[in-house]
Amino acid sequence: MSAITGIFYRDGRNVNPEVIKKMNNILSHRGPDCSAIWSDGPIAFGHQMLYTTTESLNEILPFHDEKAGLVITADARIDNRKELSEELDIEDKEDVSDSYFILKSYEKWGEKCPEHLLGDFAFAIWDKKKKKLFCSRDHMGIKPFYYYSDDKLFIFGTEIKALFSIPEVNYDLNELKIGLYLKRDGTDKHLTFYKNILSLTAANYICVNQQFTLKKMYWKLDPESRIVMDSDEEYFKAYKEIFTEAVNCRLRSAFPIGSDLSGGLDSSSVVCIAKQLLDRKKSKTKLETFSQVFDYFKESDERYYINKVLDFIEIKSNFIKCDNINPVDQIDTILWHQDQPHFLPFLTILSTVFKKMQQNGFRIHLNGIGGDIVISHGENYFSDLATKLKFKKLFKEVKSSSKHRNKVFYKELIKNLIIPIIPEVSKPILIRIIRYFNLLILQQKEQIYSEPHDFLNNDFTSRTKIMRFREENEDLSERNLSNAKKSHYNSLFKYTQQEENEVRANLAANFNIESRSPYNDKRMVEFCYAIPTEVKFKYGWDRYIQRASMTDILPKEIQWRPSKTNLINVLKKNLFLFEKNNLENIIYGNEKLINKYINFNDLQKIYKKFEIDNSIAYIHLLNLWQILILSEWLKKVQK
Repeated sequence: MSAITGIFYRDGRNVNPEVIKKMNNILSHRGPDCSAIWSDGPIAFGHQMLYTTTESLNEILPFHDEKAGLVITADARIDNRKELSEELDIEDKEDVSDSYFILKSYEKWGEKCPEHLLGDFAFAIWDKKKKKLFCSRDHMGIKPFYYYSDDKLFIFGTEIKALFSIPEVNYDLNELKIGLYLKRDGTDKHLTFYKNILSLTAANYICVNQQFTLKKMYWKLDPESRIVMDSDEEYFKAYKEIFTEAVNCRLRSAFPIGSDLSGGLDSSSVVCIAKQLLDRKKSKTKLETFSQVFDYFKESDERYYINKVLDFIEIKSNFIKCDNINPVDQIDTILWHQDQPHFLPFLTILSTVFKKMQQNGFRIHLNGIGGDIVISHGENYFSDLATKLKFKKLFKEVKSSSKHRNKVFYKELIKNLIIPIIPEVSKPILIRIIRYFNLLILQQKEQIYSEPHDFLNNDFTSRTKIMRFREENEDLSERNLSNAKKSHYNSLFKYTQQEENEVRANLAANFNIESRSPYNDKRMVEFCYAIPTEVKFKYGWDRYIQRASMTDILPKEIQWRPSKTNLINVLKKNLFLFEKNNLENIIYGNEKLINKYINFNDLQKIYKKFEIDNSIAYIHLLNLWQILILSEWLKKVQK
C-alpha cells in the first residue's frame, strides 16, 4: 500500500521542495522501499513506494513523461493490462508499470481515462500543456484519497495527516460528520471529521486549474440494469468465470500472499479458487491462510469449518488466538493511522493478524470482504413475492429457509416479511407487541428485531441540521425498484462501504500490507446486482448462485452451510472486561468532550439493563463502542 501526496498552488506560487518533502515523509510508514518527490513551479508530487507486484519493482514514481508533458504519482494496481496493452500499443511486460498504463490512458482518453481502467487505484496527473491537475479514484473506493481545496491551494494525500503539514489547513472539527457517525449513517461519501478536508468519492475524478475545480462521477451502477440468461447453469458458469478472474487479478505479486480463512462462504471461496489458480499455473507464489480462532468463545470459533477447507485443498495455515484482546487496545496507534473515528469494532483483532503476516514476510492480504453485500443474501425477496401475490412460493421459500437455518417458521415470516414493510413510525409499537408475544407464549428471549435508539442530543441534531442534510443527499435513483433490488442497491452504495475500505487500507498500511478484495471487483458488482433475485435466493438458500457455482471447489460442509458465527460475544465480554471504567465515565456524563453530542437517558437505560441480565442488542453494543472511540479521538485532537 503505497502513498501519494501533492501540492498545487493555484495562485502561481512556487512550491518549496522542502514542503512537499515534509508532507511526503509523514507517510513514510506506507512505503518503506523508496521515497521520492518531484516539483516544478506551482506543482509538486510525492510518493512513498511499497513494492507488491513484480512490475512495481521497476516502477519509479513520481514519473515524468517529458515527451507527453505529463507527470504522475499513483497508488495503483491495474487489472486490465492485457486489454490496455492492445488499445494503447504498449507491451504488457514486467518492466512496464501499472502507473505507466494509467499515464498513457490519460494521454489517449483524457478525463475519460478512468472509464477504461479496472483495479484499485488513486492517482494524480499533472498536464503541463493544459496546466491542469487530474486526480481519480477507483470504482469502489479501495485506495484512499483525501484533499483540501480553496482559491489559492489544492493539496492531496493518501492520509489526512499529510495535509496538516501545510499551514493553511486547520483542525476545525466537522460536527455534521460526527452526527452522521453517531447515527451510523453512510449517506455521505465525501465528508471527513474535519471541515475543510474531503474524501474523493469512489468512482469520481477531480480536475483543477487556476480558475476552476470540476468534480465528476465517471461510473455509476445502473439501478435498472438486468442480466437475463436462459438457465440457472448459465448464471452459475458466468458467476464462476467472473469471480475466478477477480481472484486471479489479485494474485499478481512479487511477495507471499496471505489469505483470510474464516470458514465462511466468502473467504473459503477466495482461498480455494486462489489455490486452484496457482496450482494450475505451477506458480512459485507462496499462499498461506490466516485464521482467527477462539479457545474461550466456542460459539465464535470456526476451526471445524476452517479445517474442512484445509483438508480439502492442503494449504499451509496459521491459527491466531484472539480471545483476550481489548477492542480498544493500541487505540492511540490505530487512531493515528486512521486520523478519524471509524465504524469497525474488530481492528485490534485484525491488527494481530496483520502483525503475524508482516513477521512472516507477507505483503498481500487476500480477503473475502464485501461478499455479503456484493452477492447479496436476497434481502426483501419475501416481500417482493408477497407484493406479486406469489404466496405459494413465498411460504415454500420461508419454510425451506427456516428448515436450513433451524429457525421457527412464523418468526422468520414476521422478521423477513412483516417488519420490513411496516412504516418506520409504527415499528416501535409492533416490535414491543412481538417481543411481548414472543416472551409470553414461547418463554424465550430471542429477539426478532432490535429497536434502534437515537442517542444524539436534540440541540446538537438541530444545530447541525443532520436530517436536512440526509434529505438533500438522498439518492432517489432506486425509488422505482423492487424491494429486493432496492435493498441490494442501498447496501452497495448508501452505507459505509467506502469508509470501511479506507479504514482497512489504512490499518493494513501500518504493517506494509496491501489488502485485496475480489468481491469488490467492478465486474463482480455489476454482474451480481443485475442478475435476478431468484438466482440469489432459491430453495430456501440465500446466496444460491455462489453456493451452486462453487460445486467441487468448496467442501460441501462450507458450500451448504446455512449461516456463520459472529463475534458479538467476543466484543461484549472484552469491551466490558477491559473498558468498563471508560464506558461508565462516558455513559454517566463524566467525559465532558462528548457531552454536547449525546443524550444519555436511553444510553443509561440500556447499560443498566445490561448490568441486570447481561443482555444487550448488537446494534446497541456497537453504539457504545462507537461512542467510546469518538471520545478517545476527541481527547487526541483537542489536546
